[in-house]
Amino acid sequence: MKKVIAIFSLIVLMISYTWGSPAPMSCSFGDPLFDELSHQKVSVEEPKEYLVGKENLVIIKLEKPNLPSGYMVSVFVDTLKSPRKKPDVQGWYPSTTITPKENGKHVLGVRVNLMYKGS
Repeated sequence: MKKVIAIFSLIVLMISYTWGSPAPMSCSFGDPLFDELSHQKVSVEEPKEYLVGKENLVIIKLEKPNLPSGYMVSVFVDTLKSPRKKPDVQGWYPSTTITPKENGKHVLGVRVNLMYKGS
């Protein structure tokens, strides 16, 4: 089985930037917890080696993982650079799968967003 190299330093940078930076016109939706929960640390746990053709599990960890009812986390993974074939990606919280289709350098960006839907 061939190994693949993935660069995730950009991921941590993007997660830290997007999670802790509210939109210019943000709204708390009337829930006092929204501001607190939307400004927390996010970390990524990834495999030591990525295998081509196999699902590689990436775990996204929140500083405050116990979210009250109405809160959800969305994960978007963008392929910024890859060999000819882009990897298959299933962006979910708390675990995301990345399946590279060929050997080579892959650069991926991850956006983690907190969503709230009041009843």
